[in-house]
Amino acid sequence: MFSLSKESEKSLRTAILKLIEGFLKSYTRPKTKQLGLMTPKQIEEELDLEYRTLQRWEKAGLRRYQPPLEDTRKVYYRASDILIFLGVENDKN
Repeated sequence: MFSLSKESEKSLRTAILKLIEGFLKSYTRPKTKQLGLMTPKQIEEELDLEYRTLQRWEKAGLRRYQPPLEDTRKVYYRASDILIFLGVENDKN
């Protein structure tokens, strides 16, 4: 059996906690739905931007999707539309 110095033990503990934290963040991240639609909140979190940015993108041509029901305010964006808008090639090999 061997023993670690206090500094090594603390460093190892910190590294393990960072690994666990990274796993939990990726594990709890909302997944894109089967239809490829995302809410503004999901996009804000995924791309680290504000709602005002989405509004500017809409004015610049990004399409929004809404259910065809009166009294419905829910807005969605298609993930593929955002990738195209940002100029990212969508390679599905």
